[in-house]
Amino acid sequence: MTNQAQPSASKRIRAFRLGLAKAIPKFPNDKTSIQALEKKSLGSLLIDYANWAIRYVAPRPRKVIVEPAASLDSRWTLLQADISNFLSKVERGEDLTPHLSLEPHTRGYTPAASGIGPNVDRWADKDMVLNIMGYHHFHPSSSIEPQGFATRGNELLFAHVTRDTFTVVALFDHSVFEKTDLGQPLTAERERLLNIFHERATRYAPPNSFVVPSMVATSGHSLHFTRMSMDYARGHRSDRSETG
Repeated sequence: MTNQAQPSASKRIRAFRLGLAKAIPKFPNDKTSIQALEKKSLGSLLIDYANWAIRYVAPRPRKVIVEPAASLDSRWTLLQADISNFLSKVERGEDLTPHLSLEPHTRGYTPAASGIGPNVDRWADKDMVLNIMGYHHFHPSSSIEPQGFATRGNELLFAHVTRDTFTVVALFDHSVFEKTDLGQPLTAERERLLNIFHERATRYAPPNSFVVPSMVATSGHSLHFTRMSMDYARGHRSDRSETG
């Protein structure tokens, strides 16, 4: 895969590529960042776009499923009013963006994540939990700030979201995101998240079977969306060759 745009691309595809590059929030939001995106091939650009876009949730009615790890948590009762109001929004298909992280609004892509060297942070422009585990996290507060986002409390609701279902996996506090040095113990919340993920990933696996719960590329991107983006790019090239 090359990072250089195809010089023979049609005006329509060039406009499409530039539109994608413009849509992705960049940090730093400067000329260097936009030029790094604009130089990419269609496939590479689609990967970056998908990596950013999947951090949102399309508004559509979904069936709510609540896992025991969530409903049996003592915080479930304490937050019952806010959670019920939030899950009603899910069922009605309302826009859940106010309850999502604010980072995707400004931190969709950074050239630094593609750098070379031992100190490069591949996850600087990615949601690690989403890419690896497939879980979105939400702030379930019913209070909406003047800026349009839900009040940021310490409690988070993790969910596995598909086109038709919204499975509440568990509740956590922000320590679930705290990183620890290699060899140091994980925070209690982060360890609990890993245990829940492993249990759900192997729940229906036959005994002694081999399970690969998730796959990511060495860049940190979801392998599913990486392949999908490259398939779209290859499909475009095939269509162009067939039509001359």
